[in-house]
Amino acid sequence: MKRLFFLLTLLCAAPLAAAPYTEHQARRPELFDPETGYRIGRQRAPTPDDIPAPAVLVSPAEARGLLAEGAVALDVFAAQQSRFDELEGTWLVSEQRLSLPGAVWLPEVGRGRLSDIMQRYLEDNLTRVTAGNRDRALLVYCVADCWMSWNAAQRIAGLGYSRVYWFRLGTDGWLDIGETLAPVDPVPVDVD
Repeated sequence: MKRLFFLLTLLCAAPLAAAPYTEHQARRPELFDPETGYRIGRQRAPTPDDIPAPAVLVSPAEARGLLAEGAVALDVFAAQQSRFDELEGTWLVSEQRLSLPGAVWLPEVGRGRLSDIMQRYLEDNLTRVTAGNRDRALLVYCVADCWMSWNAAQRIAGLGYSRVYWFRLGTDGWLDIGETLAPVDPVPVDVD
């Protein structure tokens, strides 16, 4: 009986995993913000096979090429079971994050709704890593089956950045093509 339930669950979930964004939203509208369209619930779930323009979906090989050409790697993986110190701005993370070499880790900026401080954190760091150049290529990712990078890519494109690339498979896809990961520390939050 358990095996049958498992197989039925897989069959029901499989079409959603490869579905376009509109199908995800239509099937589970309560998981999306009605104003922005960002995913606000169950961040760790199969992601769509598309992303609205101007953001662009890229494969692991395309991600590697973008980085070779100078794109900024933006890791938006959540700071799981962690937070930033409200007096100092440093993140209190429980585990070391391994990411693409040279990545900038901006935890929590892929949530469906951001607090004012996290919105400012994102905007200030985008300005810093691009030196104010909104045409600088930005590779946005976390891990496979995580909506945080989808949300963040949309949010960054909405801020006027013209070359936003969504690396849907993230660190998992990076490893799949034989690349290595390196330790990364989260960028502190400016609490002044």
